[in-house]
Amino acid sequence: MNSLNLPFSIVGLLAFIYLLYIFATLSRRLGAITKMKSYYRRFYVAMGLVAVAIITAMTRQPDSESNLVLHIIAYYLPLTLAGIISLDAAYRYWGWLFRDQERMQ
Repeated sequence: MNSLNLPFSIVGLLAFIYLLYIFATLSRRLGAITKMKSYYRRFYVAMGLVAVAIITAMTRQPDSESNLVLHIIAYYLPLTLAGIISLDAAYRYWGWLFRDQERMQ
């Protein structure tokens, strides 16, 4: 990552955390109304994983191949897991929208 791109990268990841927070809040309210399990907590886990990626992005950039592997594990793996976890939680709460749309067509 270029040092000029770093602030934009961090701002983008912070926006992703804010988006996950909004999803968690809306899903918690929807789950309280429909008496669903507490899947919204998965959004908080995803926020923590994105925070790990932010901390990794702010640290020194990899200069050797071994540091590159560690950087990939500490940056891209948490982001991938955060995406998978948040998609699963969002589908559990908001999947009915897609199912109802299919029924209407």
